[in-house]
Amino acid sequence: MSFEELKNISLFRNMSDDIFQIVAPLVGEENFKAGQVIFKEGSSADRLFIIKNGEAEIRKVIAKEEERYKLIAVLDKGEFFGEMAIFLDQPRSAEAVAKTDTTLLTISKKDFSDLFNSSPAAAFKIMEFFTSVIMDRLRNTTNELVTIYETGRLVSAARSVSELSDIVMEKAFGAIEPEAGLFIIWNTFNREFEVYGQKGFDLGIGADLPESDPLVKWLVENGEPFLSFDLKNDNRISISEESIYSGSSMLASPFFSHDSSVASRNDLSGFIILLNRTRQNAFSYEHMILLSAISGYVSVAFDNLQYMQEAIDRSRLSRAKATIQ
Repeated sequence: MSFEELKNISLFRNMSDDIFQIVAPLVGEENFKAGQVIFKEGSSADRLFIIKNGEAEIRKVIAKEEERYKLIAVLDKGEFFGEMAIFLDQPRSAEAVAKTDTTLLTISKKDFSDLFNSSPAAAFKIMEFFTSVIMDRLRNTTNELVTIYETGRLVSAARSVSELSDIVMEKAFGAIEPEAGLFIIWNTFNREFEVYGQKGFDLGIGADLPESDPLVKWLVENGEPFLSFDLKNDNRISISEESIYSGSSMLASPFFSHDSSVASRNDLSGFIILLNRTRQNAFSYEHMILLSAISGYVSVAFDNLQYMQEAIDRSRLSRAKATIQ
């Protein structure tokens, strides 16, 4: 691969010329088909990977026999992973899978070790560069973890759906910075999804989405977050200009009931929509994972609020019956 091609990749473009001249000769190239495992959790680590084209998922194994995984990150062009292969003599801590047909650039642990022996000063410069990038990642991860922790703490103390909605919208807007957002809840009596909280919208009281809404149908069928970098040209759902959530980029994350008595709409209790009306690629996979974690807390909090309301209703009914008797 030529030096010019490498410089088109953001990671190498951000390198100083002296470091780039050292690294470039060490770079190899490998191709992976969509769904192909790049490395397994627990396998020996012998090289780091840089994405030239395509996308890769990083995930932790939850139940190997059932093929259940926890998604850690989705990485795209210019991002790197598996870097601890160079710094530590430890097995892989997670699994990497090609999300699409993917071309990866590689730097092997052996080549780096040879460089360290032949030119320690050059190897240290490379280590300093990757360490600075890793530290930036850790800072971002720390901020996300703080957001998730704070959101979880606050929603667990919420005493009404309105309060729950306010907390979620405030935290989501603070961390992800959309232009507009909606907090939508399933209304059992009307059998529609009702807008319960909004920012950046001017919807009237009682605004709702029917079960036939394209986004609702997609969330019910797929049971996972919806991320669109270019909403107007996204063929997964058809959105008219009159839709309340039309725009350029959208992120929607569902939350589900864990109440076994709920059996409709695949237990979809509601969802959060974040929207950017003017800018494409406004949301990232990291935003999707963050909002999905927040939605997990909302699921539990919403069920608890439902139980509390049912207990209050039963108590009122019992008192009414006692009065009549």
